[in-house]
Amino acid sequence: MFNMNKMANINGNAPTEGKRVVDLFLEMCTTLNSLNELDKIISFLVSELSEMFKANKVSFMLLDEAKGELCMKGSFGLNAQAAQAHVKLGEMFGGWVAQRGKPLLVKDVGEEFPYLTHDRLSRYSCKSFAIVPVQISEGIIGVLSVTEKKDGSVFSELDLEILDAVGRYLGLRIENMRLTERYTNISNIDILTGLYNHRYFQEQLSEEIYRAERYHRHLSLLMVDIDNFSGCNQQHGYGTGDKVLKEITRILKENVRKVDIISRFGPEEFMVILPETTAKDATFAGEKIRSKVEAAVFAESRTSSLGMFKLTASIGIAQHKLGLSSEELEKMALAALLEAKQKGKNCVCVFRKGEGID
Repeated sequence: MFNMNKMANINGNAPTEGKRVVDLFLEMCTTLNSLNELDKIISFLVSELSEMFKANKVSFMLLDEAKGELCMKGSFGLNAQAAQAHVKLGEMFGGWVAQRGKPLLVKDVGEEFPYLTHDRLSRYSCKSFAIVPVQISEGIIGVLSVTEKKDGSVFSELDLEILDAVGRYLGLRIENMRLTERYTNISNIDILTGLYNHRYFQEQLSEEIYRAERYHRHLSLLMVDIDNFSGCNQQHGYGTGDKVLKEITRILKENVRKVDIISRFGPEEFMVILPETTAKDATFAGEKIRSKVEAAVFAESRTSSLGMFKLTASIGIAQHKLGLSSEELEKMALAALLEAKQKGKNCVCVFRKGEGID
């Protein structure tokens, strides 16, 4: 990190200029801490850095590890073509910084890199620039650069040190956001099945009901219960029961759409939110799931035919109507499921108006 005394004295900069930059940096960090979306952070950052460094151009490129290249994530002052740039690791100055992880200060590109051809020099269309790596604990994730002072002067060692501090701060901010997102995702997932858990289901159901009512779209809810699952655990063991739950999860994933939301609702119950789906279409989906479960063969061991057994599933369906709450829709699906159980299990029932939901 940098300190104010050094900032005030490097290259003869006046103390007032060093203080101006420090104040801008602290104000910028305060605002950045209040932003929780990367696009907003980058958009704000590049604009502020232009003011802080009095630079005509600012850019942040994010590393695409799969392609091994830097992709423009945010910029200020760049033309349309430059704002869509991609740079391979090790290529050009930005790729060099990303590959080596070292800051780069260029005061006069023509003098410092005389071996560059005129064609390559013309790509930069500037005299001076500074580039720093942005990294997290796992490695380099991008580069941050400022180019071309508005008054025609060159970037200094002080500028490079400040920009490096900004890059370090940005890396820390991005890493914290990623960790928060990772922990949030983990808190929404049922560990055994990998499906969304009950809490996330409740949040999504409320959102889908709001969307259905606002845009006048259909919405259905499908509740799946494994018949006689407690007996399966008692006869074949809880380890086998866990395998059954995972297999049911696979069947559900393979027989619903990508837009449908599957969650584990209870020990042997699953909920599926079906956006833009009528009760009729939901019944078709439910019947497909029911038949797949009925056709499946479960076993205590994958390497032996011993302990093989069959299971079935009962399914209840409810279609959302204007004004219904998420709790009421759940009760309707449960009432339909109980009806399926009363009819002998291994069937699909739809909630009908007039059935009790208390």
